[in-house]
Amino acid sequence: MSLERDVRIRVHALLEAGKTPTEISRQLGISRPIVCKVKATGIERKVGSGAK
Repeated sequence: MSLERDVRIRVHALLEAGKTPTEISRQLGISRPIVCKVKATGIERKVGSGAK
């Protein structure tokens, strides 16, 4: 399991626990826009959606 996937899983778990994106970003040490993006896109990334 990649670190990125692990972070996505943790974000979703915290969202389901009722945490806000701001609380999650502070707890995990990631930016709030990343939390919002994970919330919108889900745990799994589409093939070819990574940086080149």
